[in-house]
Amino acid sequence: MNRKRFSKGEKFVWTVITCLVVLLLLYWGLNELGLLPEALITTENENLTGTSESSNPIPANIDYSQSDSKLEIYFFDVGQADSILLRQGEAVMLVDTGNAGDAETSYKVTNKINLSHELQRLGVKRINYLIATHPHEDHMGSMYKIINLFDVENVYANNILPEGEQAGYYKRFVSALETSNSHFIAHTNLSENEILAKIAEYNANVPESQQVSYNPADYFRVGDVIGLGEASITILAPNSSSYYDTNDSSIVLMVEFQGVRILLTGDAGLTSEADIIQWSRMNGFSLKADVLKVGHHGSRTASSEVFISLVNPKYAIVMVAESNSYGLPDEEPIERLERHGATVYMTKDVGDIKMVVQNGQISFDLGFSHEEKEAKWVLCVKDLNFKMPLKYLLIE
Repeated sequence: MNRKRFSKGEKFVWTVITCLVVLLLLYWGLNELGLLPEALITTENENLTGTSESSNPIPANIDYSQSDSKLEIYFFDVGQADSILLRQGEAVMLVDTGNAGDAETSYKVTNKINLSHELQRLGVKRINYLIATHPHEDHMGSMYKIINLFDVENVYANNILPEGEQAGYYKRFVSALETSNSHFIAHTNLSENEILAKIAEYNANVPESQQVSYNPADYFRVGDVIGLGEASITILAPNSSSYYDTNDSSIVLMVEFQGVRILLTGDAGLTSEADIIQWSRMNGFSLKADVLKVGHHGSRTASSEVFISLVNPKYAIVMVAESNSYGLPDEEPIERLERHGATVYMTKDVGDIKMVVQNGQISFDLGFSHEEKEAKWVLCVKDLNFKMPLKYLLIE
């Protein structure tokens, strides 16, 4: 039998095809393992968000240098806890409120701030968005006090309930909501049809006077965008309602203003980070950010190598108390951030951190001064019977 001999040209073509197949298989394997540099990550479904993967999220064709508009972000030193204020023009968002006691009006400023007093000093009267990232006391312990003391328009929370002993502050949070005019907006992963089915099932078993109707404005999902003045804030997590660790249920926000991006992660851990990465790749959403609020107070349970590589922040903020009982921050995430070139600021070292974005540029005021005096308010919290919001019953 005569075997066909390939010409030199045919051999070259087959060699090129073989090399391309090998490269494609290598690319696929590295992408699945999350080991690709961000510049090589695919931007599938780019049109879903209008945001593509890029090493520079600042649009090159927009000049912000003459803009008078600015975004102020305050990372408050509330000890081993989180509370972050965002203000753009007249629009205000408060993400978490620290521990119970951090907003006491009789609490003198010592090594950490009195949150309610500080908000008053900064001229805050109305809070457009109050975000409870997750139901742990160090993030929403004082939330009921803020709802009682300020005009709060919208309250965002997930549908995870706190564990046993922490329920006291949460009951007060629910009671404050019920006596306020705030619009409560709950997280859901369900589709509209799934929610309607649950509502129908609920209504079929209660008297007509207790039946409820569906309002899409009562729910938020991953991918939703909140407008804060000229800033846009995209919700990146939680991507599940059944995480084993409550920290992974944290609401995660990507703030964008004048081409600058700030990623606020709550206490989201490694599992949530992996889900965020998966969602971002499916939707062509870049995780690149200029500033990262480091997850879980700098614990090794967050800030994976892959996540930090994708975010690649210039600055990292760690909200942590000095000499805390948890021994935080852990060395690994801090070293990882510094290895990627991030400048790391910790509230335990510098106190309150004020960040300003203006003209597309970032500036920091570390340990900015605030008056050491008590607020002239009297806190009156009604001790009402605990009643779970109906949404929790419907979307579990």
